[in-house]
Amino acid sequence: MIETPRSQYVQIGDLLRSRIKDGTYPAGSLLPSEDQLAKELGVSRVTVNKAIGLLRSSGDVKVRRGTGTVVRSLPRIHRDAQARYAARQEGTGAGEVEASKLNLNSRTEYRHIGKTSTPPAVAEALGLRKGEPSLLRSRVLYANDEPTQVADSYLPWSITKGCAALMEPNAGTGGSYGRLAELGHGPVRFTEDVTVRMPNNDEQRILELDAAQPVFEIWHVAYTAEDRPIEVCIHVMPGHLWTLRYGWDDQPAPKERNASPDRQ
Repeated sequence: MIETPRSQYVQIGDLLRSRIKDGTYPAGSLLPSEDQLAKELGVSRVTVNKAIGLLRSSGDVKVRRGTGTVVRSLPRIHRDAQARYAARQEGTGAGEVEASKLNLNSRTEYRHIGKTSTPPAVAEALGLRKGEPSLLRSRVLYANDEPTQVADSYLPWSITKGCAALMEPNAGTGGSYGRLAELGHGPVRFTEDVTVRMPNNDEQRILELDAAQPVFEIWHVAYTAEDRPIEVCIHVMPGHLWTLRYGWDDQPAPKERNASPDRQ
């Protein structure tokens, strides 16, 4: 069963992963103990521990204190950058729509809603003056009670301060974009910059991650028809849980101008 040219723990990691995929270890179930696996496979417990470490890093399993090593229960979530915002009228926000399409129970916990000092990089993206405040809607999104992302939305305080709905966790159908549209500043264009990095301590705790599990950081900027940046939303998402999809229409390359000889 175990091939000698490859590291034993890598082979065992692949074996356990294949058992997860074929349903031998169903989603949400406990893996056999390290002692059981070591005995079955004829290797040391240290080797099994290293193999399970690979599965933890890839997000296939997580360790729960007092319980054991549990197979990931959530399916991979597909985030279609274009479709998610087009479908936001189906619920209170795009995150809720994504979870519901997978028959997952969506829940959002707000950490902060209110006036805040704008971080310098966010202020620059929003075109705000130094020291100009913004409205922060900071939240953690869950699917089947498991954390799936942290999302911090910053909106200009000068526009949003009089909107009572934006000061509430449930901003209504269409979410904050629906309320911005009612204020005359509805978003019509979006950009996203995606970075892969390791989580900080706070993100590890909130998203229940190991230190070796990378996250996507997405800077989402929304613009009005007048090309004014109206929102910066910073998403931090476990890399093992999400697939990002971006689509676009082909555009012909701009025609080069023929250089004309100088005329005397």
